[in-house]
Amino acid sequence: MPAERELAEELHTSRVTVRAALLRLQAENLVDIVPRSGAFVRSNSAKVVIGTPTLPSIATSPELKQHGSFIRAMDAQGRQTLVRFIAPSTILPVGNDIGAKMGIHPDTQVLRRYRVHLVERIPYRILDSYYLASLLGALLGKDDGYIPLFKWLREHTGLKARRAYEQLQSRMPTANEAALLHIARNQPVIDLDRWVWADDGTLFEYTHIIANASLHEFTYSYEIDEEASR
Repeated sequence: MPAERELAEELHTSRVTVRAALLRLQAENLVDIVPRSGAFVRSNSAKVVIGTPTLPSIATSPELKQHGSFIRAMDAQGRQTLVRFIAPSTILPVGNDIGAKMGIHPDTQVLRRYRVHLVERIPYRILDSYYLASLLGALLGKDDGYIPLFKWLREHTGLKARRAYEQLQSRMPTANEAALLHIARNQPVIDLDRWVWADDGTLFEYTHIIANASLHEFTYSYEIDEEASR
């Protein structure tokens, strides 16, 4: 796109107004603003609907329940997902903060996988995952190519993913999150914590997800207890 100065002259307005308009367009995922390079028109990015469908082709339940992962949910919609690792996977002590979230000792070994999911080359979400190394440590070094985690767990340990709990909130991104997602600092993200248990009751995964709020829609359906009508 033309520079801010050129747009201001052409539209007979101030650069402050032009900059505000560009930031609004960026928040709506219509342009990318690259520091010291300018504004670029972004290719059309469809919103991902996670949960109860608005169209027959979209997953009929939250992503883990039916497909086992975001990638497989996107595959079911015919959309290509790429995984870019921000750092190589490592096995390390879980530490105090994540250990407290998982209810395990800080010295417990976990496999950490820190990555970005791109749908049709657009960054949609950042994932920072911690898996019990005693169960999933053999995945270390297998960052290339997609390995369905729950399928791998069942085939190699006999355990099945059985239950998940998610907690989400909306907030503004940090500078690093905004850079990884290619969004402005004033564009909201969804901050989601996820815990996953196996069928033997073992909590084997904790994942922190930062999702571009404008590209995600989380929908849920559930039964209402009889007591609610009394």
